[in-house]
Amino acid sequence: HPPVRLQAASSVSISSRHALARVNNFLDDFQARSTPSKGSDTSITAQLQKLSKALEQECIRQSK
Repeated sequence: HPPVRLQAASSVSISSRHALARVNNFLDDFQARSTPSKGSDTSITAQLQKLSKALEQECIRQSK
């Protein structure tokens, strides 16, 4: 079976700082729910951490 395809029904623009806060909150919650005994998917965590770092760098650039 092909992967599920998600399509946004609507969107709202938010600042990089707000996006960073949301990603970090989600990442914290995701990691709290993903225990090693559940065989958590570390690739998801790694991608979220990369996104968080990129948003953080963008926030720094925008504040200069």
